[in-house]
Amino acid sequence: MRTLEPFFNKRNADYGMLSSTCRSILQEEDNLTEIVQLVGKESLSEDQKVIMEIAKVIREEFLQQNAFTDYDYTCPLDKAVGMLSCIIKFYNCAQRAIADSPADSKITWAVIKNGNLGPIFNKLGDMKFISPKEGVGAIIQQLHDLEREIEDGFASLTE
Repeated sequence: MRTLEPFFNKRNADYGMLSSTCRSILQEEDNLTEIVQLVGKESLSEDQKVIMEIAKVIREEFLQQNAFTDYDYTCPLDKAVGMLSCIIKFYNCAQRAIADSPADSKITWAVIKNGNLGPIFNKLGDMKFISPKEGVGAIIQQLHDLEREIEDGFASLTE
């Protein structure tokens, strides 16, 4: 990674930060998995539940690829960085919303996932269905639109 990271950072300045955040989330999930196995998922705090769910998205939707599909046989760097950017944006916004919510009206993971942000959360998994054949410009536009939708969704949640 240390050898390739400068190359990827030249292509996209956010790559290093996104990659390290992703690794951090997956490492934290690994630590939390032990707790969940011992005492159950209910024992996790709300911010830890976000970590577990976002790590699942990273593992199952971002990292897993199916070489036999038109949309997943290859993943251009711009698509990969855009997908990871949307996932990390959702993660950061969810963590901020939970941490900043007042005690009398606490925002929980259930409120985020089952409320107005549920369809947006589901779109994180649907990003992989964007075909590389659409072209880099179209892919980047779709992922930027999703990032704006995430920001707007969390802004309306915290109002």
